[in-house]
Amino acid sequence: MEKKKQQLSFSLKQDNTYTDKFLKLVKTILPAVGFALFAQPNYCAVNNQEIIRQLQQKIISNPKDTEAHLKLAIEYSVANDFVKAVETYFALLRLDPNNFHAYNNLGILYKQSGQFRDSLHCYQQAQRIDPDSCWVPYNMGLCYEAMGRMQEARESYGQALSLNPSFSQALQRLRILSSDGTDQIVPELPALVESQIYLADSKVSKPVIKSQPTEKPKITKPQIEKLSKIVEKVDKIDKIEKVSERLEKEKKQKKDPDLKHRTSKKGPAAIVFNQAMDALESDKMELAIELYINAVIAERDLLSEPENGLIRKGLIFLKDRPNRMNNGLFFRGMFIFISGYQELAIPDFKSYVEVNSKNGKSSSVSQYVAEAKRIIQKHEDELKAIAAMEAEKAAALAEQKKKIEAVTAAAEQEIARPSDFALKRMDVDQIIQEADKLSRESRLTDAVAVLEAGLSKDANNIQLLMKSANAYTDMLLLKGDNEAGKMAILRYRKILSYAQPNSKEAAIAKEMLDELNKRVR
Repeated sequence: MEKKKQQLSFSLKQDNTYTDKFLKLVKTILPAVGFALFAQPNYCAVNNQEIIRQLQQKIISNPKDTEAHLKLAIEYSVANDFVKAVETYFALLRLDPNNFHAYNNLGILYKQSGQFRDSLHCYQQAQRIDPDSCWVPYNMGLCYEAMGRMQEARESYGQALSLNPSFSQALQRLRILSSDGTDQIVPELPALVESQIYLADSKVSKPVIKSQPTEKPKITKPQIEKLSKIVEKVDKIDKIEKVSERLEKEKKQKKDPDLKHRTSKKGPAAIVFNQAMDALESDKMELAIELYINAVIAERDLLSEPENGLIRKGLIFLKDRPNRMNNGLFFRGMFIFISGYQELAIPDFKSYVEVNSKNGKSSSVSQYVAEAKRIIQKHEDELKAIAAMEAEKAAALAEQKKKIEAVTAAAEQEIARPSDFALKRMDVDQIIQEADKLSRESRLTDAVAVLEAGLSKDANNIQLLMKSANAYTDMLLLKGDNEAGKMAILRYRKILSYAQPNSKEAAIAKEMLDELNKRVR
């Protein structure tokens, strides 16, 4: 019976005729009315509620029972109570933050409700917990398809296949997307409809699929016998259709051999690319690596095609022993380069060129040497360009600084300060007035010179000493002149020695000395 159920899980080709619709309906409802279900006549929504009640009681008795939480969340999902299902999964994650099944199933629920970003986040967490599960990248691929992000869907299916090469569902999705030629959303497999909840078993890489229950129709024994006869007819139709589909496929392949290829591109490089994928499927790793590298060297656009995990497997194959195959050092460098780590690939290329430039004889080796040299040269040109840009930037900054200094110097010299002869004829108030004017024009050097001329006539004048000390302090703060700071300290000390102890000048001098002693080196 289980075999029949699996056979009947695939839908017939859609047709507008009434007969095909009827046969499809029969195949849909048969699993629900089979003899196995008649052995359990009471399974329905009521039975589901009873299971939920029992699990709730179990959790009340033991709030830390993670298995009961997981089963309860699945039962809520089956009953279409997605809100409670999500709440239960979060309660489970509070008990077990690294529960793989909780994140995987949450991802499915979020996808069903159209919350694709949350769905992808949950799948990423599940992948972090169990990176070897092939079902997580597969589910991510379905989510990307629903979002219309076909290239990322292809990459996810390829990742699933790299983890499990016999993963038929992922292979089928990848082939459909790769051969479709468009970026339209492709219908999901009949066996993986959105109404199902998956409890993935990461150890055996097989999911336990729990479908939502439907109310069982009341069917009499004569109706069961009649349905059994219909099943036999459906099986015969299935067999006929499978044979006809196979014959038609073989016929098309004879007309167009490229139909079996994994890329829709045409040309010699595309043929070599698909031969590499065939070799990868046959576990001929060395041949797959050589063919793939030759294909992408010939046509760079093939790097955007799905490589079914070949790059990852090639890196693992050549990681510590590149010499296990001819030109393995070059192939490893290419895989690293393709993965986006140019800096790490350059040493492999340089070593390969050094060894093979002198004794390389075959055309393939010379081709690889030329490609390695091209990548090395491109890398060196990029480094030179970056260095030139940095040098140009530094030169521009130096030139700008030079211009600013020239403008500043010109501005300071634009209006000459009074001559020493004129300063000797000025009284203290005139000297202070001239120094203040120069300070406002940011000509601190000239201001200091004017004040020094005044102090040469009256060395102990408190006003001149205070102005001089302030000017030197400004030079320290604005220009970073440490020597000016030392002169300011000397001026403030002199003010303290001549000013009245309780005067304003003495208080300012004392406060400034405390501050300058912290700043001046």
